[in-house]
Amino acid sequence: MMDEQERLTKAYQSNKLSHAYLFEGDDGQTMQQVAIDFTKLILCNGDYQCQLKVETFNHPDFMYISSEETTIKKDQVEQLVHHMNQLPIEGDYKVYIIESFEKLTVQGENSILKFLEDPPENTIAILLTTKPEQILDTIHSRCQHVYFKPIDKTKFINRLVEREITKPVAELLSTYTTQIEVAVTLNEETDLMALRKSVVKWCQLLLTNRSMALIAIVDLLKQAKNRKLQLVTLAAVNGFFEDVMHAKVGMDQDMIYHDLKEDIKAFSKKLTYNQIILMYDQITEAHKKLNQNVNPMLVFEQIVIKRVN
Repeated sequence: MMDEQERLTKAYQSNKLSHAYLFEGDDGQTMQQVAIDFTKLILCNGDYQCQLKVETFNHPDFMYISSEETTIKKDQVEQLVHHMNQLPIEGDYKVYIIESFEKLTVQGENSILKFLEDPPENTIAILLTTKPEQILDTIHSRCQHVYFKPIDKTKFINRLVEREITKPVAELLSTYTTQIEVAVTLNEETDLMALRKSVVKWCQLLLTNRSMALIAIVDLLKQAKNRKLQLVTLAAVNGFFEDVMHAKVGMDQDMIYHDLKEDIKAFSKKLTYNQIILMYDQITEAHKKLNQNVNPMLVFEQIVIKRVN
């Protein structure tokens, strides 16, 4: 974390601020913290009251955009562009942060792109993403990139356990997100232990009894009753096959499903590398389809039907 923070501080001190930064990495929490600290540096010049305003999102020259939904809405972007076109009120700069930038719709991305191509003076954009591959190349080329080291999965799981989430559920969540707050909210909203049970059962059926695996999709979707939980389910299924691959190459200390070590080792012996890789491909395909609003029943059926013997 220090490296990125130090580089940004140096850029600020030597008056080499870029008009747009793209923070990339899988540790959403650290990126958010660094972005807010960087904003304080740009806007506050050490003034405590000003820093407090930034921290509580009450600074008139600062806007923070985020969304709990799967997309960031067009009106949020319009409001941002309108606000950022005004002159700074309290200092020399205006700063905006967009968290999970990949959640922007195509229209939203295009509005921001226009804005990045012709930014108002002294306006600085900090865009955060854990999925850089989902962002337009033209956006990438307009920004200075700041890369964050991957969060260590074990550290993430331990952070969740400190928040009183059981280890099996924390492990499951680590397949889907590396953002603590997202994980905690999900855990509050859903019985993730029950979901984990269904996922494990389904993965085992997928490898042993295809017709039962088809029938079990009904149970699986009873637990995963909305798009977000269906994506969690797919991530957890992917995690299961990552464990199979780890067992196959003898790296079983990296397992997500620690309690199933022996079962997973047994599966890894029966599957070829090729079969495991094809399984990954099916899950990636399923992810895409879910994001395109394909009926979830069909999405999960395809994984079973296309599973290679």
